Amino acid sequence: MRKLFDRQLEKATDAAGHVDLVALERLITAAYEEAELDRTRTDRSMELMIGELTAFQVGLETEIDKRTAQLTRSRQKLRTQNTRFLTALENMSQGLAMFDARQRLVVCNHQYLEMYNLPRHLGRVGTHLVTILKARIAAGTSGGDDPVAYLRERLFVATEGVSSSAVHQLANGRVMSVAHKAMADGGWVTMHKDITELHSMQAELAHQAYHDALTGLPNRNFFYQRLGQAFEALHSGAGFAVLCLDLDGFKAINDSMGHASGDKLLRQVATRLSDCTAAAGVVGRMGGDEFAVLLPGGTRDSALALARTILDAIRRPFDIDDHAVLVGVSIGIALAPEDGAGADALLRSGDLALYSIKRGRRGGYSFFEPDLAQTLSARSSMEHDLRRALANGEFELFYQPVLNLAAQQIVGFEALLRWRHPTEGLILPGDFVPLAEELGLIMPIGEWVIREAFAEAARWPASMRIAVNVSTVQFERGSLVGVLVNALAASGLAADRVEVEITETLFLEQSETNLDILHQLHALGLKVALDDFGTGFSALNYLLAFPFDKIKIDGSFVRALDNTAGAHIILGAVASIGRRMGIVTTAEGIETAEQLRNVRALDYTEAQGFLIARPMSRDAVRHLLDLSSDPRGEVPMVVEPKAATGTGGV
Repeated sequence: MRKLFDRQLEKATDAAGHVDLVALERLITAAYEEAELDRTRTDRSMELMIGELTAFQVGLETEIDKRTAQLTRSRQKLRTQNTRFLTALENMSQGLAMFDARQRLVVCNHQYLEMYNLPRHLGRVGTHLVTILKARIAAGTSGGDDPVAYLRERLFVATEGVSSSAVHQLANGRVMSVAHKAMADGGWVTMHKDITELHSMQAELAHQAYHDALTGLPNRNFFYQRLGQAFEALHSGAGFAVLCLDLDGFKAINDSMGHASGDKLLRQVATRLSDCTAAAGVVGRMGGDEFAVLLPGGTRDSALALARTILDAIRRPFDIDDHAVLVGVSIGIALAPEDGAGADALLRSGDLALYSIKRGRRGGYSFFEPDLAQTLSARSSMEHDLRRALANGEFELFYQPVLNLAAQQIVGFEALLRWRHPTEGLILPGDFVPLAEELGLIMPIGEWVIREAFAEAARWPASMRIAVNVSTVQFERGSLVGVLVNALAASGLAADRVEVEITETLFLEQSETNLDILHQLHALGLKVALDDFGTGFSALNYLLAFPFDKIKIDGSFVRALDNTAGAHIILGAVASIGRRMGIVTTAEGIETAEQLRNVRALDYTEAQGFLIARPMSRDAVRHLLDLSSDPRGEVPMVVEPKAATGTGGV
């Protein structure tokens, strides 16, 4: 203030040194006002500055609080993530281990330690890889059989810096899948999974894919594979042989004793076949009761020797559920490379050789011959022709008379199917019915036989019966009862004039269902006859299973009367059984007067065979019946039959 007064005094003093008090007062007042104004401005500036500083401080504190909260949240999130990571790490089904560039442990979970049987202290951070690997070797959880090689291989993978995956078979038998992932800093992480169970399952599945579940033998796929390998090795060694085998009589055993017994039989057969070949060959089950043997380096002589060994082994009785069971085996032999240049061709040759054995006689062996291919071609041709035969009207029925021995009168006829082939002539049923059954053609053919036979029999005298043979396939696949009912209705034939002939095979397949059908036939008034009695495994049991009206003794027993003393006993026993059970007995295959006298003496009811009459055509039957002058419609015994057309039934 003093300085301000001095400045204003200086301004109010004139040159003479006189002070103008009024002017001084004005000047002082103005200066004072100016000073006040400056002070006011300064105060306002200070206030503004203080306000700005206060706002800055508040904003700074807010930002600090915000940043602090964010940091707190980040730390909490990091702790949560770390907790989750550790929880996930410890609850993994796999083992995990991470190492740094110095091959020191960064982290691992307890699964890693447990699966390799490692102590917990080895899971500490900083543990060296070599220490862990040595501990695994000591614990028996290293891979492979050579610990040194294992240690070298693991260290190589660790230092190589590349990612990899491998499956390790541990010394303790466990199997581990290990994935190695290299990291940019020189470290790595490994994932370890115990795949022992999976590995065993895969091995089991692989075994099942190439081995038969029932017998444990190589299956068709594996056998084909080994066969292909044998062909690949042909250029560097000798040839080899293939034996195709099929059991004889297995189906009857399987069906009569049950599938469980059949399975036991197949397992025992497989064991014997393996014993026969030992380490010299490969035995495979091709399906059902079919087997095959690959004999490396096999010559004709060695294949023949093996076939004989197998025949002897299979012919020995099998012990199935305390029962001695007998089966045979048929063997077809093919040699490589002469009988086939590939697996399919060689097996086809072996099957053709097998087919030739089973077609002629069951049991034994046969080598492939080139002309067997012609046989297969003929079969294919027959199949083609058979499919068109019914539509072309090529089938005919022949009728063989049945003689009542007591009355010496013909009492009926058995309808027998024939195929009059346009180029091959008359073909007997034994040559085409099995094929028709296999192809399913027996259904329409069998229905035609029934309708045709019933329609023809309706023209005969009322005392004449008609017998029709029925295939087991007709029981299994078709409505046999419906077919018979429709044929009876269409022909007007009385049901009691009809005999339905079956073979014992019917009881070996779906016996409960088939027995029900047989009872339905009886309910309709039809007669049921058991054909070829005595040729099967348990024929007497069938007489208890169903009340047959007739049993027909097979012709082989009749022929045996000429030179086998036991045949008289068997035939007499059958006749006695029939008489006591009220069953008609028919002796088939009578070819000589001596045979006829024998069966009559044994008290058989009826007889059938060439001596009495050969199968005859429809017109021949009509002519024969027209010759009869007996008002009762009875026909005398045929002494000199005409029209030699062969035997057989459908």
